[in-house]
Amino acid sequence: MGILESAISFAADPEKMLLAVVSVLFSIAALLAWKKYNKPFLLYAHLFFVISPLFYFALAINCSMSLVRGLLSFCTLLLTKFVIYLLPPLMAASFIAGYVLLPRLYRKIAKPLSLKMFAELCLRTGISAELFLVDKAKPVAFALGKNVFISVGMFEMLSKKELEAVLLHELYHVQSRASWGKFSAGFVKLFSPIAWFSASSIEREEKCADAFAVKMQKTFRYVKSAKSKV
Repeated sequence: MGILESAISFAADPEKMLLAVVSVLFSIAALLAWKKYNKPFLLYAHLFFVISPLFYFALAINCSMSLVRGLLSFCTLLLTKFVIYLLPPLMAASFIAGYVLLPRLYRKIAKPLSLKMFAELCLRTGISAELFLVDKAKPVAFALGKNVFISVGMFEMLSKKELEAVLLHELYHVQSRASWGKFSAGFVKLFSPIAWFSASSIEREEKCADAFAVKMQKTFRYVKSAKSKV
């Protein structure tokens, strides 16, 4: 049978449709819970419930078909094989590349930087992290795991206090494991069309990081001036 025939047969089965509808409802609930509580595991729960009906539908298709039955049968076979055999390793490869290989690549490209200011900030905040210097003129700073990366351009553009504000901002990201949350949001959006309709929590995370820097410096002045320059 082709895709259309398979879909009609699937929709006509009350048990299969009930499972599909319940899975979609659970996926939406998990996504809404993530927006409220900002816990990455809820994103993966959402992804599980989103793709479950797809796997169930693929397994329900009769794959014992030949090309003689036409293009629709061939397309159905390709869809089934992709969902069952290619989608899981594709998801695993994307996860490994983004969460494991990318941070290691940045660590190799950047150089470890011993900065007294950063060591003092780690002691003051009680946050353990390592600092790396990125050889770029463009002013950038970001956190990956327990590593903070800052470009040469930041040192050239910002004053000492502004640089301190930026480092405090990134230390907050280390403490809140923001890189894990951002990666999870991006990863889930690759495989879930529903996730695209949900606003991310990045803006809220950035505001909290700014508030943390302001609290530690007891002034909003340097956060504001650093952001205006960058």
